[in-house]
Amino acid sequence: MNGAMNSKHNTAVTTSYSAYHSYVTSAISTDTQRYVILPADETADINIEETGKYSVFDIANWFLKKGEMTQKKVQKLCYYAQAWCYALKGYRLEDTDFQAWVHGPVSPALWDRFKSFGYDPIRIKGVINVKLDPDDEKLLEDVWDTYGDNTGNALEALTHRELPWMEARKGYEPDERCSVVISPSTMASYYKSIYAGD
Repeated sequence: MNGAMNSKHNTAVTTSYSAYHSYVTSAISTDTQRYVILPADETADINIEETGKYSVFDIANWFLKKGEMTQKKVQKLCYYAQAWCYALKGYRLEDTDFQAWVHGPVSPALWDRFKSFGYDPIRIKGVINVKLDPDDEKLLEDVWDTYGDNTGNALEALTHRELPWMEARKGYEPDERCSVVISPSTMASYYKSIYAGD
């Protein structure tokens, strides 16, 4: 992200959750009190293909190498990786769509793979090697620096306050099942609008 986020930064954005407060520090802003929808012509250069550059399982494994975490957390980290790649790089990172489920954005393929863990942390056995382009790995490091300290529940609450998930859930009750795909164009324009980097 243009070298804007090599580590934790001085920019602290207070993000309020329903039951507690958490600080998120990064040039990737999580200020959801403001957003701008870019006109369609400004997001027309987004390369939204049927397949992504990597398997969603490769991206999930990259995050899981950082330590044990629940499926909910790895789902949200993969979602943010996809969203920020659309916003800052203009292409599809993972070969999956994210749907606007009750508990936030979910990749059905990823859910199916890890559903047996339930609410327990996912544990990796053996050594996993994930080969990524350096620029893509830098993006994942930035996503981790921004969101990695948060729990899955905290990330769920954050996505519930952001336009892409809310837009896809329009017309659905809070606890109603929904399989609407979160719009890549909305993801790109929304996260680009809150980006605080160079």
